[in-house]
Amino acid sequence: MLRRIRPPEEAGRFSLLHEFFEAQVDTRPEATAIIVEGRRITYAEIEQRANRLARYLHNHGIGRGSIVAILLSRSLDAYVSILGTLKAGAAYLPLDPEYPADRISYVLGDSHAETLITTASLASHHREFHGRIIAVDVDANAISSETSTRLPTDVVRVRSDDLCYVIYTSGSTGRPKGVLVGHRSVCNLVGAEAELFRVTSEDRVCQIASLSFDLSVEEIWLAFQAGACLVPVTRELAHAGLDLSKFLVENQVTVISCVPTLLSMLEEDIPTLHLVILGGEVYPENLLTRWARPGRRMVNTYGPTETTVTATYSDLTPGKPVTIGRPLPGYRVRILDETLHPVPEGATGEICIGGIGVARADTLDYLRKLWRDSFRIRMCGKARSKRDSIEQATLAGLTLRETSNSSAAVTAR
Repeated sequence: MLRRIRPPEEAGRFSLLHEFFEAQVDTRPEATAIIVEGRRITYAEIEQRANRLARYLHNHGIGRGSIVAILLSRSLDAYVSILGTLKAGAAYLPLDPEYPADRISYVLGDSHAETLITTASLASHHREFHGRIIAVDVDANAISSETSTRLPTDVVRVRSDDLCYVIYTSGSTGRPKGVLVGHRSVCNLVGAEAELFRVTSEDRVCQIASLSFDLSVEEIWLAFQAGACLVPVTRELAHAGLDLSKFLVENQVTVISCVPTLLSMLEEDIPTLHLVILGGEVYPENLLTRWARPGRRMVNTYGPTETTVTATYSDLTPGKPVTIGRPLPGYRVRILDETLHPVPEGATGEICIGGIGVARADTLDYLRKLWRDSFRIRMCGKARSKRDSIEQATLAGLTLRETSNSSAAVTAR
């Protein structure tokens, strides 16, 4: 079985996600938080805009227990909307504007979102939404008229066990399924990764994932917890290998978290890159050989959305087996057989994940069948659905390997 690692002290430094950002505002307000569309936006500027939005939401009855859908592409407005929603005490639900209109409508209804933050143009496609619509362009003046100071904590009254965000996955039935993640879970992730990856205020972190994917949570908060600079990539650039390479070079990106497929698309090296975090797919060893450099850390990660982005990690070294490694602090991971007993060395089994990062118990119906404290992922057996097939493709040929320190790794055969 994989050794349990206690959460570091850093993981308990903050109990609410937006507090990581606010700490940087308080210590380095004039540092650049985001470079977007050629503009450098400071932590103080984003803080003021987010505080105004939080007050606007609060004055319209949005707060603790509310879900605010955010239908925006990667942009300054999107990051302000996420922070403003959290500061108001509500949870955010990111939606990709590229999604089909019927999927967006389904998610809005299924989630019981009370408010939709978007643009006037995008809102015109969702007139059936019965909640409040805030158009960041049309309502900009009303929002900017609010006070730029933070809402008092005794007014917001949000707690660490309250909902932080909702992300919809494809679901085993083909219908989108909502995963509900609390502040406590995501704060553990951010604190643990701060200790593991050591991102600093001098870094520039690429933000390339759609906000509707949980990978975006890792990207955004790797930067914000450290006072680093977030560098968003447009949808068009994300699919353009040569142009994306040039963009990353020109913006001197130092940290990237992505799927191996995207890394393989990049046609030239990024000299400033010193941390590459990969996950979501099987990692080809030839890709490691191509990208490994002295002073550049390459890390393989694994974790379903239901376990708050990342549950395990492993440093990659050319010539050594690619593994999904060991649990992040605060997680418990076991490899079990069909009877829920530990598998022998070299055998295949099921990865069972428990601990602080497991999504809230009210995460929709497919979690009812899971253990009270763990999330189970099938690694073998006949696929029952397209989602199972994808999961098996991702984990195909994995075996348990005992390591010298009595922990365990899952290794590609």
